[in-house]
Formats: sequence, C-alpha cells, structure tokens
Amino acid sequence: MKPMLESINLDANASLKIEAYLNDTYCESAGWHVHPEYEMVYVKNGAGQLNIGAKKRTYTNGVLVFLSGHIPHADFGNKDNEDNLEIVIQFKKEFLEEKLKVFPELGQIMELVKKSEHVLIFDEETHRALWDDFRKFENLDYQGKLINLLSVLDFLSKKGTYEQLFETFPMDSHRKDEIRRLEEIFEYVNNRYSQNISIGEISAQVGLTPNSFCRFFKKMTKRTFIGFVNEFRTGKAVEFFNESNSTVTDVMYRSGFNDPSYFSRQFKKYQGNTPSLYLKSRYGS
Repeated sequence: MKPMLESINLDANASLKIEAYLNDTYCESAGWHVHPEYEMVYVKNGAGQLNIGAKKRTYTNGVLVFLSGHIPHADFGNKDNEDNLEIVIQFKKEFLEEKLKVFPELGQIMELVKKSEHVLIFDEETHRALWDDFRKFENLDYQGKLINLLSVLDFLSKKGTYEQLFETFPMDSHRKDEIRRLEEIFEYVNNRYSQNISIGEISAQVGLTPNSFCRFFKKMTKRTFIGFVNEFRTGKAVEFFNESNSTVTDVMYRSGFNDPSYFSRQFKKYQGNTPSLYLKSRYGS
C-alpha cells in the first residue's frame, strides 16, 4: 500500500511545527503516510510499535525517534496511560540549509540531523534524560520552542545513544519524483492560498494536464485538490482568529474565501464549528 503524503503547514511566525498531545487530546491518526519534513517524536510512556519503512520495532515505556523526510511511517504514539504526553516536532530541510547551516558552531547538530536519514531510535536513558526538556514545549512561545529544540539537539548530538534502524534507506526514484511534484504543489498553495488558485496554472507548472493533475493528486493524497485547498485555507483562518480578535469577514478574505456562506460551510466541515462560533468560543461575546 502506498503511503499518503501528509501536508504539514507551519504558522506564519515559525520555522518549526511543534505539537503536544495529551491522552485526551490525541492527534487524529494520519495512518500510513510520508512527508518531506524531518520529524522528531517523543512519547512519554506506554507501549507501542514503530512502523517505519519495511521495519517494525516495539517499545514498552515510551520512545524517542528522529527521522528525515521522505520515509514512510505510521503513527508512533499510544493511549496506554492517562498521563501520557506525545511531542511531535517537524521542520523543513530549509530550516537546516538556510538557518542552522550558517552557524559553524552547530556542526555536531548538523551531523546528527544527517544521520536521521537512517532513522534514529534513542535508548531509554536518553529518553528519560530529556523528559523535562520535552514537556516544556507546550508552554513556550515560538522563540522559546526554537531555543529549547536547539538545546535538545545539542544534548542528543553529544550524549544521545541510539540505534540506527536502517543502514541505508532505499528510495524509489519514481516515488521521489512524485513527492517532489507534490512538494511543489504544496508550496504553490502555501504561497497563493489568499489569491485565486487555478488548477490550470498549477497543473501546467508541474507538467501535467488538468485532468492528469487531479488524478495524480487524488492518487497520492486520497483527497481532491479542492478539498485540500479548502482545508488549508480554513486552517489559516484558525491561525488568523488565534492571532487577534478579527472579524469573520476580514479573516474570510485573508484566508482566500470570497463567499461568506461557502466560507462558513467549509470552516464547519474542516474545523468542526462555524467561524462566528469559533470566534465566540475563543474570545467570548
């Protein structure tokens, strides 16, 4: 079974995506999926199974995993214990090439990140040693999260003990081309979501006819392109609502919608509530 390509959207003010999930606020399963972003996952406790590529590994008391992009995998967490906490950190290769790489002092961290191509599973001692650092993430602002991640990477690059799951990870060249094409599509939407998005324009940009483009996108993501764009835009609308107590109309236009009733239907479909009720629940009447 081919993995679904997962779209990971970063907040406008962040170069990382860091999410914290408690046992009662567990993230919706992505199933068997792949994405170009690097990913580090810390699971506090409980037992589970890692399904990465063609390999499986069980863990019994939480786990810490670090893998590079383009590696198919299933969800890592579990719901065994009420006090469980799962921290998921994701960042793009540009975070390394445009930010970290300019500092020669971070050479050891860059070496560690390079090794994540083999998938790193850290031992229990390393996992326990970083508990205090990982539980901080959910209460930090953007700057604090970045600084805390660098601290975690510094520890892992100097003192972390790990197993490399793969000696090398084989990547089918055709599959790699498909993922690059999807990355280009996602980047197009990320840059154009507030404007008119033309299937004719994006399909020509990635070298497909409109019909072939729609079939390709559905095959790779198990969803329609229009559905993906609407979900992306409603996600942006949530970001704008969370930034400030803006009007529904203002957020509607900023996130790329032009029709109030259509915006309301799509927002409720993907976010579970109408824009006005979401705004009221966040800021009160």
